[in-house]
Amino acid sequence: MAKRSVRLKPDTTSDWCFRAMTASTVLLAGCGGGGEPGSATAPPARAGQVWEVQAAEERAYIPGSIIAFVNGVHVMVVDDDRVYAGMTALETKSGSDGAKTITFASGLTADLVPSAQGGEMRFSSGERVPVRTRASE
Repeated sequence: MAKRSVRLKPDTTSDWCFRAMTASTVLLAGCGGGGEPGSATAPPARAGQVWEVQAAEERAYIPGSIIAFVNGVHVMVVDDDRVYAGMTALETKSGSDGAKTITFASGLTADLVPSAQGGEMRFSSGERVPVRTRASE
């Protein structure tokens, strides 16, 4: 009698669940942190201004927009001398003419410089991007 080989059909549902669980674990592993600058904090006692990166039509501002997005400051709350990227308080120092220097956990810094059109973020790596206060919603 000839040997018969039985080929089992893979269970696509369990394969999909395994992949989803693996992806979730990888994504959640990146969410953590300690009590250093750049870690989650309690919300501010009062409301600050919401600032956002302006949609840049000039190609020169695209790298700055990307740097701002990666560091979470494409939208931020500015409350006097404090800056929040979501619930993350960023280390800041006040400078001359109302400028603020923001230090990120990576060591990168950005000067938030006010101007007549809103402001500009000038990153220590050389990129720049215009910012403005968000219109009330």
